Amino acid sequence: MKRLLIAVVALVATVSTASAQSWGDLLKQVAGSAVTEIADKVTNGALSDAALNGSWSYKQPAVKFQSDNILSSLGGSAMESSVTTRLEKAYSFIGIKEGAASFTFNEDKTFTAKLGLAKNLSGTYEFDTESHKITLHFSSGLLKNLGSMSGYAYISGKELKLVFPVTKLVNMIRTLGSKISYLKTITTLLENYENVYLGFGFAKP
Repeated sequence: MKRLLIAVVALVATVSTASAQSWGDLLKQVAGSAVTEIADKVTNGALSDAALNGSWSYKQPAVKFQSDNILSSLGGSAMESSVTTRLEKAYSFIGIKEGAASFTFNEDKTFTAKLGLAKNLSGTYEFDTESHKITLHFSSGLLKNLGSMSGYAYISGKELKLVFPVTKLVNMIRTLGSKISYLKTITTLLENYENVYLGFGFAKP
């Protein structure tokens, strides 16, 4: 606990003087979900804004429950595991798998990405540090017709969860050319829960 508090203090002490790069260096030194979460709250999300910059490699599907009540009513971790497994199968049909997908966020608020079949995505993004809401504005690639897509970006240590409302994620997958039965069961299961978000889990190399 003492080590955790020291790490948080070290991060917060740099708020007024540190650049995004130095924040990133500090994050690597004290990376850990508890440290990141506490420091992020203290800095109103500014830590995540700095840590978001850079390249991220896809690892696995991501599920985010924004309400403890919903998590409880859905069966907790068992439900999360079931949804993750179904997403993994659905993603594999369109080439989204470890080593074949990535996102790069730049300090000038532009991004480039590769998501399976969508190999040349690019555009701009907006990130609200307090709410963690992120909006992607696609300007090229297979997802260009989607225009803008809003979701949430959460960073825990060196891991990033990029998640979207259920229906928006389904639209994204279908835009990539796939109507997968796995998605129908996920949608039926979760579409009535406004605070359930699905998407992608990334890690920094």
